[in-house]
Amino acid sequence: MKKFRIIGMVLAAIIMGVNFTSCNPDKDKPAKKLVKFTCSEKSEATFKYDEQGRLIECIDYTIYNDKTDVYTYVWNENTIDFTLKLGGIYDLYFTLELENGLVSKFTTESHFFNNFFKYNSYGRLIECSDIIRINSLEWDDDKLIKNHFEDPVYMPAIDTYSYDKNYTTEGYNPLIPFIITREFLYVAHPEIAGLATQKLYNNETSYAKTSDSEYTNSYKYEYGFDEDGYVNKVLVKKIEENGETLIDEYLMIWE
Repeated sequence: MKKFRIIGMVLAAIIMGVNFTSCNPDKDKPAKKLVKFTCSEKSEATFKYDEQGRLIECIDYTIYNDKTDVYTYVWNENTIDFTLKLGGIYDLYFTLELENGLVSKFTTESHFFNNFFKYNSYGRLIECSDIIRINSLEWDDDKLIKNHFEDPVYMPAIDTYSYDKNYTTEGYNPLIPFIITREFLYVAHPEIAGLATQKLYNNETSYAKTSDSEYTNSYKYEYGFDEDGYVNKVLVKKIEENGETLIDEYLMIWE
């Protein structure tokens, strides 16, 4: 996975009766919410929800440059208006449109990077695009197996995922939203775009090609779980000829 790949998209989410929500199968126990998400020593995000379980604030702290971005959200019937305060200096404003509980369009002030979304018959995201870039996703039931990313520089970049150890979580896989964006509302509510799945992939193969080079990399994923079965730790190791190298460690706190 191209770690923290940003393709000019800022997405949002809301729980509105999507079939494959991230609820705990134990109906007598309420589902936990993700309240903290840390990537190695690179960044740390904390989440605040309203009484209806909707994310209303995300504070994203980037450790290496000591920069804090704050996201705030206003929930409407078929739209979400939200503000991004970059580094505490200035604000950016966005609107997310919803159709039948799924993201349909993302609008920016400039309209240059408006985004559009397509889904399969099961409500899984299969395409996310703007006027420059496009992500195409392939699913095998509830398993994401391929992501094909294209822009004027990377043509193509392809990630494939395998599930040989068949890991599952009581919540959902919070890494999948990073495949198309680093917007943390997606991490809190992936079900709105068909990205919520309890399946955890074990291996990834990444292929990328530019105008003057191409490369293939392989990665291995190992997971830890809390007392309720929610994934709370992910180790990402790059597989090389001389062994494995740890490149990322994700930590999650659920409450």
